[in-house]
Amino acid sequence: MSYQLPENSEKSSYVQQKFNEIASKYDLFNDLITFGMHRYWKRFVVRQTGVSPDGMCLDLCCGTGDIAHRLLRAVPQGRVCALDFSQGMLHVAKQRGMATGESPVFLQGDAIRLPIPSERIDAVTIGYGLRNVTDLSACLAEILRVLKPGGVLVSLDVGKVRLPVLAEISRYYFFYVVPRLGKLLYPGQDMFDYLPHSSINYPNQESLKRIMLSAGFKQVDVFDFLFGSSTVHVAYKP
Repeated sequence: MSYQLPENSEKSSYVQQKFNEIASKYDLFNDLITFGMHRYWKRFVVRQTGVSPDGMCLDLCCGTGDIAHRLLRAVPQGRVCALDFSQGMLHVAKQRGMATGESPVFLQGDAIRLPIPSERIDAVTIGYGLRNVTDLSACLAEILRVLKPGGVLVSLDVGKVRLPVLAEISRYYFFYVVPRLGKLLYPGQDMFDYLPHSSINYPNQESLKRIMLSAGFKQVDVFDFLFGSSTVHVAYKP
């Protein structure tokens, strides 16, 4: 039977449950499917924030805390909040903080209803998370609300490969190889089918740029990796 994405009304609870289930081996999964390159991309995300050492940062959909812990090193006199709705992911992220002796402030919550006052944040980061929100426009509106004037959003997510031959190779890898690698770690886990299928209706690079501009950002820069299979959008609040 072919995989069917959950209905939008069920998406939030489905994704939350599935990320809880795969949290303990999620970092290993990312290393396997990107050959470790996601680590470089996340360092790039942090550099693109341009945040000052005393800045206030928010890492949305923080997962196991990869980006959040990198942000800590960028703001030694500042503060990092990391939010996710998966308790399993937050548990792994907190353990990482215990191992290093430093930790962000972790919050469990929804990216479209942020428990943060308006205009408090210098930089918002989000790694492979926009694709999972139930309302993209509402999420972008919330990010704009909490950002200070002149603040920046840096989003890392899947993109669309433009060259036809490379697009076919990328599609085969994402839809056939990636789920099989995931199921070696968690046999029978359909979250690894969700991940590629969730990219089908997700906006391509230029469409997402237009959506961000329409949401109220004044400028959006786009950076592609691996021919566009992963992409970073850097959006600035007026």
